[in-house]
Amino acid sequence: MRQIVTLLMMFVSLAVFAQERVHVGDIYCTDNTTVSPDDFATSGKTALGVVFFVDNSQQHGWALALNDAGSGTMTWGNTGSICYLNSYNNNPQLVNADTIGSARCDSIVRTAQILGWTLADYSSAVNAAMQCGAGWYLPSMGQLAVLYGNMPEVNAALDVIDGSGKMNGRQYWSSTEENIGVISAWVLNYNGEALATPKGTAANVRAIRNF
Repeated sequence: MRQIVTLLMMFVSLAVFAQERVHVGDIYCTDNTTVSPDDFATSGKTALGVVFFVDNSQQHGWALALNDAGSGTMTWGNTGSICYLNSYNNNPQLVNADTIGSARCDSIVRTAQILGWTLADYSSAVNAAMQCGAGWYLPSMGQLAVLYGNMPEVNAALDVIDGSGKMNGRQYWSSTEENIGVISAWVLNYNGEALATPKGTAANVRAIRNF
């Protein structure tokens, strides 16, 4: 019996070991698999996003959408209320550690419903990101900071995907709000800086998703 159990454990271990690790810069495909940029052209797969973060399992993480959401820049949205989900006042260090974008977007959706707003009217930025499809959301500031740190690998992958767009030289909204005056949210500046910015300012939106 012990031999059978040992063999089963060996087979399980081999199966796990046989799974290819996911890497930052891999292309996330519509069949929920990933492929390296070098192998993408001959893979026959369709790109859905680009991996910019991988967790300790080496199998899961965050993927970036291939293009900006919407038709151009947009405001963050309503300045009349705030979700107060760990909002931050002028503290870039804390903001850059905020990686709960999915939870933030869920909270923003609930807040809009409670107040009787449509999501598009309450937060055009969150709405645009979520309109990319099921599972997509507006990243938090900390997730954008991780993305910025891995931008060379991400842009190299985007280069091999027809119709995709790089994120160079633009400001991007996050789902992280500032709690003073309820008028600001945080953006990723083109130089990687976190900036608390009035919600009426125009900036770009790029959705992400968990995989």
